[in-house]
Amino acid sequence: MSKIVYLLGAGASYGKRNEDEPHNSPKRIAEGLPVVNEIDDELGIVVDWVKNCDVTGFNTPYVFCGKDMDAASMKSMFIDDLIWLRDNAVQHATIDTFAKKLYLRKQASDFGKLKLLLSSFFLIEQVIHPFDKRYDTFFANILNRHAMIPDNVYVMTWNYDLQLDIAYRGYGNGRLYECVPNDTMTEADEARVFRINGAGNYYGVKNIESDVLFTKSNEFLLDKIFRQYCNANRTRLFSDGCLQLIFAWEKMQFDKRSDVLYRKIADAEVLVVIGYSFPFFNRETDREIFSRMERLEKIYIQDPYADDIKQFISSVLTEQQRMKLSSDIVTLKNTTTFFSPPEL
Repeated sequence: MSKIVYLLGAGASYGKRNEDEPHNSPKRIAEGLPVVNEIDDELGIVVDWVKNCDVTGFNTPYVFCGKDMDAASMKSMFIDDLIWLRDNAVQHATIDTFAKKLYLRKQASDFGKLKLLLSSFFLIEQVIHPFDKRYDTFFANILNRHAMIPDNVYVMTWNYDLQLDIAYRGYGNGRLYECVPNDTMTEADEARVFRINGAGNYYGVKNIESDVLFTKSNEFLLDKIFRQYCNANRTRLFSDGCLQLIFAWEKMQFDKRSDVLYRKIADAEVLVVIGYSFPFFNRETDREIFSRMERLEKIYIQDPYADDIKQFISSVLTEQQRMKLSSDIVTLKNTTTFFSPPEL
């Protein structure tokens, strides 16, 4: 049986759109999450969501940088920070561009704040919009009789979101074993999913399980976010040590668990790329990943712009792969469901 590796990008969580709805309407995204050019509008929608949450019953005070704060003050500060993120997102090509600028300038406090806000943003987005049902079909197709991802399938994802976790919760009582680069999980080798950029969530008891996004109130989620906000701001440095979200170009963080990823993909024979365009931003990491897949025999690219992506992918292939795979890269433009290769 062939070893199949999936590589997921933002397009894998695109879902569906109500094209008749305006861009600033929460109803426009019928399923899934925003892509790069939708983030600005969605940040405005999240600000409105926070404004509409009733915080009068919250268990206060919150302790922010050593000072007691009531829920109304926390809410006001959180909204101001979301607006800060939106305004800066508008001024840059992508959120990632803004993040790397802060990182290179060594503006640690703002960089940590961005990561905390981005995590909170994606958590809230997954309450506002139904999850992308293609993930549900994906698991229905690949899970074995124990409701586990089989040994010959491995998933790499660049996405921060919890769409995989949300979809998987409907299959038995087990949890989806994932490896996050800056985690210290002891069962990393058992993980069937590797999150290249980490996840938009928190560590330990602060972690927000995917069930919370659907079984609790909006206010319950907001309260948990406020408490994490205080936890990360004890010294006004917006420490990201409590966050699962990293960027792959934070090399020291990524390298903590990259060995796990490289071992898992070393025998990959088939790669299925879904919704990922191989941006220049990630080229160094992508090249390293592909250099570890020495036995690769076939690549499937599933995306509405698959032909364009086929051109981009050549920049991350090794010279040997470019020669070997020149006629074995298949493009697929039908994105109704995630592709199941015949080798599976």
